[in-house]
Amino acid sequence: MLELGDRRYPDRYDRLATEMWMRNIVLKGPMMFLPIRSDHAFCIAMLSTTPWTPHTPECNVTLVCADEGKMWQAIMLLRASIEWARRRKCSLWRLSSETDFDLEPIALKLGATEANVRWQLRL
Repeated sequence: MLELGDRRYPDRYDRLATEMWMRNIVLKGPMMFLPIRSDHAFCIAMLSTTPWTPHTPECNVTLVCADEGKMWQAIMLLRASIEWARRRKCSLWRLSSETDFDLEPIALKLGATEANVRWQLRL
């Protein structure tokens, strides 16, 4: 996963911070995170809840990355994250990975039907 991040995001990827997050947060939280990988792709999904609806978790794909020409492997992992979200009784699955690539074709292929617009202020 770390090498793939180096290749795909060479200008802004913090390898050490990513490794520390994986070791200290993701891998220690198996009930909240789904870290999965293939030979040329990886995906990390996580559950979240809001205080006023704690019994309806949502699944957010926080990272999805694939080698050049291997996006089909990322789609396979995203499908697995959807199934994981269903098993965890999530009310929503969200593809929200921070990337420069347009994820709309992949989201549509996976059956997503709503583009969820979020307002933001860049600082």
